Amino acid sequence: MRTGLMVLLGLCPLVYAADEPKPRPDLPPAVRPVIELARSAAPEFFADTVVKVIEAGRIPAIPLQVEILEEAFGAVSSASEPVRLMAIPGTPPDTRAIYRGKAGDLGLDALSLQNRILRAMLTVDRGKAGELFDRIPRPVLEARPCADPLVPDAAPYYEMAGALAQSAFSPDEKKHGRHVQFLLIALDGARSPNELAPFARAIQSVELKPAEWEILLSALAGKLEKLPADYRPFALSIGGLRPEIEHLAQGAQALKLGTELLARGFRTYLVNQLTAPRCAEDFGDAAGAVQWFNSSFRSALPPISEDETKPSARAGGVQVDPYFHSTDSKRLSDEITRLRASTSRAGSEWSNSLADALHDFDAWTPEGSQVDVFHQRATVLRALFQLTPPGEDRDRVMARCVALLQSSGMDRQNPAEWLWEVRELQQSADRDAAKLMQAFRTSGNAALMLLTQ
Repeated sequence: MRTGLMVLLGLCPLVYAADEPKPRPDLPPAVRPVIELARSAAPEFFADTVVKVIEAGRIPAIPLQVEILEEAFGAVSSASEPVRLMAIPGTPPDTRAIYRGKAGDLGLDALSLQNRILRAMLTVDRGKAGELFDRIPRPVLEARPCADPLVPDAAPYYEMAGALAQSAFSPDEKKHGRHVQFLLIALDGARSPNELAPFARAIQSVELKPAEWEILLSALAGKLEKLPADYRPFALSIGGLRPEIEHLAQGAQALKLGTELLARGFRTYLVNQLTAPRCAEDFGDAAGAVQWFNSSFRSALPPISEDETKPSARAGGVQVDPYFHSTDSKRLSDEITRLRASTSRAGSEWSNSLADALHDFDAWTPEGSQVDVFHQRATVLRALFQLTPPGEDRDRVMARCVALLQSSGMDRQNPAEWLWEVRELQQSADRDAAKLMQAFRTSGNAALMLLTQ
């Protein structure tokens, strides 16, 4: 008995050693300083860097990929913009709204970054990708007042849903239609017209059986009929929705499924949206969608008449506060106009005129919030930078540009808008691009330094 006990005791260390967790792999030496630098920047830049590093294959260890992607996912919950905002056509230039719209194209809002992280996670851990999706708050796109020119975009949510429906469900789960139920739940939460085209695109990325297509197309037809009217997101998205409806109808016909239900839903959708009260601005290609419907389904449904496209009432229009309307701003604008009109941009006369403009710039206090001030100052400096030929004068303008980017605090407060200004400056650098990057590298600003990696 004692011998047996001793044998068991002797085996215990071996069993314990076998159960010990393996040591956590370290980041590769070439990647570690980049990730650490990104951790000291805004969460948007950290998440963006993580995804780029993993997509480039620079972190081979899968457990480490999962760990750092999950860290990035947690970080973006505090991103300054929850969803991308799109400016409607005709939004006045030199306004905060237009800059927010342009910055939205960079995809640094929380939802866009979550989409990128989740899709990267799908390549290494499908179960974890599903867990991350469950942690994403459902975007709720409420109608905005006519004074607001910005429209929220939830397309990344449906891109994630489509990717998960295709890749995150087991064959047995798909056999029981779980992926279809998942897509139906995603559609059920849609509240805005510009959610329909992303959903229609998403389901076309999923392998489906004819019966499953029939279920989803029926649900989409019902959503088209019942969705509340909201003209601006409707007008902004109709150019993308119309071809998706056409693709779905063609696919249904190829599968020998009926298209009348989808066509009826689309007809009701067009009429409901076009006859509802709308804001002052008309844009988009609703007329093209109506024409396509009338020519494609004339044998099955009555055409949409002209009366069925007229709004029942008109509300107000966009209201924004333009930049550069103060006396000091106008004086600076006049100085830039004179510099631009100068036939010679060399010699002491040009340098003196530029020095006067920079003196007035230094004394200028633009109106508005911190981010408004930042955009106005960046716009003026960028104009001076573009006008000034390479040399000492341009180096002085460049130094002011880098100082503004370095010290404004916008890289943390409004990272996407800040980055848009950086990109515009980089595009203006031309032959001074290397010199500008060196200034970023030595700036001490984590976000600027990341751009040089």
